Amino acid sequence: RPALEGLRVEIHEQLVDGDKVTTRKTISGTHSGPLFGIEPSDQRLTIDVIDIVRVRDGQYVEHWGLNTLAAVIARLREGS
Repeated sequence: RPALEGLRVEIHEQLVDGDKVTTRKTISGTHSGPLFGIEPSDQRLTIDVIDIVRVRDGQYVEHWGLNTLAAVIARLREGS
């Protein structure tokens, strides 16, 4: 969070199937602080995310996720 000014999470879709909740979302903000050792670039970053969470008794008990953070970091490193 400290690396992204104006952090915004936009949920595109959220589905429930039994004890699993699947969320497709986008996290975005301006790269204004260090991010995995990369100095701020003032670029607008967008990370696409799909999370699947198993919920039991109102708590997360398992989580699976896919996101584009690695690609975003690679792009930032190329620009350094």
